[in-house]
Amino acid sequence: MANHRTPAAGAGREKALKAGSTGAASVVVLSPLLAEDFVRTGTDRIVKVDGVSGVFTPIGTGDDQPLGADERKNLQGVIDRLKAALVELQATNVKLGQELTALRERPSAPDDFASAVQQSLDEVAQRMASMRNSMSNFAVREFKLDASVFVQVSPLGTIEYRFVQPGDGVDGAALSKISMSVVPVPKSNLAGVWTPDLFQPEVSLAALPQASPALVGRLESAGLFSIGEFLQVGTRARAQAYLEALLGTERKRLAQWAQQAALMTLRGVNGGAALVLIDGGLGSFERLADASVETIMKHYAASRKKHPEYGAPAATAALAGQWTRAARQYLGLSEPPPPE
Repeated sequence: MANHRTPAAGAGREKALKAGSTGAASVVVLSPLLAEDFVRTGTDRIVKVDGVSGVFTPIGTGDDQPLGADERKNLQGVIDRLKAALVELQATNVKLGQELTALRERPSAPDDFASAVQQSLDEVAQRMASMRNSMSNFAVREFKLDASVFVQVSPLGTIEYRFVQPGDGVDGAALSKISMSVVPVPKSNLAGVWTPDLFQPEVSLAALPQASPALVGRLESAGLFSIGEFLQVGTRARAQAYLEALLGTERKRLAQWAQQAALMTLRGVNGGAALVLIDGGLGSFERLADASVETIMKHYAASRKKHPEYGAPAATAALAGQWTRAARQYLGLSEPPPPE
């Protein structure tokens, strides 16, 4: 016998399907089910299940009676709801499997390894450059890496490798050592450098416009705490795929966040100012580098007036000129000519 139990607190509560005729069987909770989903096959009455009183709505006949048309309809409805719940659980399982696969992926090609080293060195150099010490400045002088890797040759004849993790059942004969030393070479210009006088890559990810606490929490769980760290990771293809799975978002939305974060590395640009710059057609360093101070102020002021909900600060001529200098420096361009 299959019966539908409606809690006494009202129709807004969960409905349950009680299986068995002894009154002591398990209760299967089917939250989407409502009383109007079933055809009553008897009179409602008050019952008590697991010490909780509720309204019992019969949706079937006794075990000793043949199934009627209404009972068949009710049982089919329960089956359909269970199938829908199963499909939803399967979809969730597939998504979790994809996220787990992304987590288990390890560098297996030279470009992946180089990108990982670049990310690590950039982060270390950035944090050391921002250290405040009255006696000395700090920089990365030498970087050494010596690790065991599993090496194999691909069908295309290239050497692939991945780092060995605890618990991996790898034959010792297949292990090799990878050794690497990196020494600094002075830059000829400041292209691609966030200098502390013009940039603020240390701004927290929580400052991103429309960044929910849940989204920020997921990024922090992946080791990303600032907009600079987010930009360094979010521009790599492999990392983009991982972030899409981690955040449950599409690549287009991820690119929008990266665009906002890039503008927010400029000193004086908060989340609202980034949105105003994007709306005003100045949403990239290339656009800012080519624009005059007057053009930036004009477009910024017009967009800020149109979107007061962004909460963007007013832009002065000095601030607009600073943004132009910063953009040109980051792109490796010469200083803008002084205003006439």
